[in-house]
Amino acid sequence: MSAMLNENVPVEFQEAHGYAAREKVVLRMRGRSWTVRLKHTKGRRPRRERAVLRYGWHRFCADNGLAVGDTCFFRALRSAGSGAGDVDDGDGDHVLSVTVHKADGGDPLE
Repeated sequence: MSAMLNENVPVEFQEAHGYAAREKVVLRMRGRSWTVRLKHTKGRRPRRERAVLRYGWHRFCADNGLAVGDTCFFRALRSAGSGAGDVDDGDGDHVLSVTVHKADGGDPLE
């Protein structure tokens, strides 16, 4: 499980959802929620900051039995209505729906 302590957020995703200004996100899967803090680090390119899912990510992985080789798909939840903004949890935290495809080929976890 130690290889899963951190998860990098792709630069394109973090720019599209304003992660430079965010401190945490909420992951939702199987009717449950996990708050995960973001750690910001300077990227190799100028003015490119990286966001990493840190504190809380390990708990999410453990609670869902994730293993190295499993693939997580994150979808930013949107408010009701066409063109509405991203959903937050009422505290300003960005909410992501997570689907996991297990490396062993089992049914996806949603």
